[in-house]
Amino acid sequence: MIKRFILILAMFFTSQASAEVSFSGNIGFMSDYVFRGVHQSSSAAMGGVDIEMGGFYAGIWGADLQYGKGWASGSHQGIEYDIYAGYGMDLTDSLSGYVGYTAYRYSDKGSDAFDDDYDEVNIGISYALTDDLSLAIDYANGENEATDHTKKDYDVGTISLDYLGFYVLVGEWGISEDDASKSETDAGWWEFGYTRTVGDFDLGGSMIMSEKELASGSDSGEDGDFTRIVFTIGYAF
Repeated sequence: MIKRFILILAMFFTSQASAEVSFSGNIGFMSDYVFRGVHQSSSAAMGGVDIEMGGFYAGIWGADLQYGKGWASGSHQGIEYDIYAGYGMDLTDSLSGYVGYTAYRYSDKGSDAFDDDYDEVNIGISYALTDDLSLAIDYANGENEATDHTKKDYDVGTISLDYLGFYVLVGEWGISEDDASKSETDAGWWEFGYTRTVGDFDLGGSMIMSEKELASGSDSGEDGDFTRIVFTIGYAF
């Protein structure tokens, strides 16, 4: 499946060979790093670089991983770096979509590592309901190889509404979960937030509420559902 996807991306890239190439980058900081309802780090610096050509895109993004009291001595758990590529297209004046591939990797290896390899295929659509209100649906299907070298499949989907920077997002792990498999994650989360550009900086704040299984997945000390308030600041160039 991965080889076929890379071949399709190569075909798109070749077809866009005469298109203009653009580069962009971003840096920022998160008060807490929470991804798909799972707490990853107590605080994190982040940054990435992207390239676009026609509808084709590719890039790499990374974040510093901490635990406990962020930036304290001995709290570092290496770097997460994500490599991704895909193709986006406008289907109508109001409807757009994309298909992509993402590889999540971690610099620290071994039993003390935060996590290990994730590889997934991504697909999504976005629809402009009005000039100010938009709806987006995203789905990912992948495989995780954990630090103990066990492998398991997973999938996760989200649906979100955005109105002038205010957004609400509902996410769910285990959409196609096999009830006979107890190893697959089956839990959800909610996000409420606001993003705004002030001068040259992108500011954001959100409240994330996750079910117990997502909380305990990264912190064995969590004994129930948890809520996080997250603030972000970023700069794009």
